[in-house]
Amino acid sequence: MKELVKRGTVGLIALAAAMLCGCSSFERDWSRAAKLPALESDPLGAWAGTWQNTNNTHGGELRALLVRNSATNYTATFHATWGRHSGTFRTRLKGGRTGNTLEFTGSKRLLFVRIRNVGSANPTNFVSTYESRFDNGTFTLTRPRQGRSRADGEAAHGGQILPVATAGGSKADL
Repeated sequence: MKELVKRGTVGLIALAAAMLCGCSSFERDWSRAAKLPALESDPLGAWAGTWQNTNNTHGGELRALLVRNSATNYTATFHATWGRHSGTFRTRLKGGRTGNTLEFTGSKRLLFVRIRNVGSANPTNFVSTYESRFDNGTFTLTRPRQGRSRADGEAAHGGQILPVATAGGSKADL
């Protein structure tokens, strides 16, 4: 029994450490992206808004960072608050663009729950519905207030702003 408790404690410490590390890298990457001007033709970059369950009154603040991995694959990293708690999770999105709007679907397993989402993002609005066996609701985000223009020192390359960490943690195009 002592060995089981010891393993459980080590597992909880490892999980907490992983979540804290994820939060600090998200904070750094999101803050950098939020200072950059949004591209007029692309939904990539930083987002801020709320999440709201539709089956109960739970909700909170939500921030996101959207990066492109390929023409049809994207990664969205979300940081959500609920009560006094917060957490960061990353989900892969598959989608296609029509004009400057990305329409996407995604799925993520958090612990023992699969969360599916469907949504769209354009240069000014990011809206997604989500559902799981316990909850369903909506993410509603807009661009955060930008702190400076691209001319203040950030480079642009091929219509994309550099550098911001990708889903894998390396520096690459948004």
